[in-house]
Amino acid sequence: MNIAFYSGAAGMMAYQSDMDIIAHNIANVNTTGYKPQRGVFADLLYSRMAVNTEQELLTGHGVRLADSDLLFRQGPINPTGLALDFAIIGNGCFAVELTGEAEGGIAYTRKGEFAIGLEDGTEGFLVTVEGHFVLDADGERIELSEQENTDTGYDLSDLMERIGVYHIPNPYGMEPMGDGLYRLTQRSGEAVAMEEGDDDTPPYRLVQHALERSAVELADEMVLVIQSQRAFQMSARLVQTADELEDIVNNLR
Repeated sequence: MNIAFYSGAAGMMAYQSDMDIIAHNIANVNTTGYKPQRGVFADLLYSRMAVNTEQELLTGHGVRLADSDLLFRQGPINPTGLALDFAIIGNGCFAVELTGEAEGGIAYTRKGEFAIGLEDGTEGFLVTVEGHFVLDADGERIELSEQENTDTGYDLSDLMERIGVYHIPNPYGMEPMGDGLYRLTQRSGEAVAMEEGDDDTPPYRLVQHALERSAVELADEMVLVIQSQRAFQMSARLVQTADELEDIVNNLR
């Protein structure tokens, strides 16, 4: 009965964490370039049952949420008409040089919602809306040239050729950092700069005046909500039943 009690409690904690992941996906259904995550479950330890039999019968102790996988799939492309908006169709990520507390680090994103940032109040650079520097194929910041009689005051005509697009061997293995940014891990492999039409890298197409919308499928998330809620309820019922049986045993005369 103690095993049943703790197995049910472990299941409740695991499925509560899974519902937190699903809720995070639903909250980002309209976030540009967002990639959903999925909870990965694993069995807890098995122990040998104390029975008089030649077979070694095992009893389980519930499940745990072992990890969360990143579903790095293509999101819908939404035209915006803005010259600083870019979307990648197919494989690849933009590379950005982080500012702030993580200054100097490199992260990757599918969120092509860019802006113009000033360095030392004079030099203009292509940055993300959070202020991180967008990098070219050589890993360098993209400096913009001033040009009069334009809406922005800078020459944006060659951005399509200057923005770097990087191939991640296993994008599902990247680690989310928030704000649509991801860092490389041992599972993801090292990033490699790509060129359109290059036979050595997967195909992609860079589109200007458009953004990639969230890859969250709301219908799928609602199905997962129901599944996790039912599993949580079953685990809670297991805890309740184990507690009732313990109460019956304690009141035997």
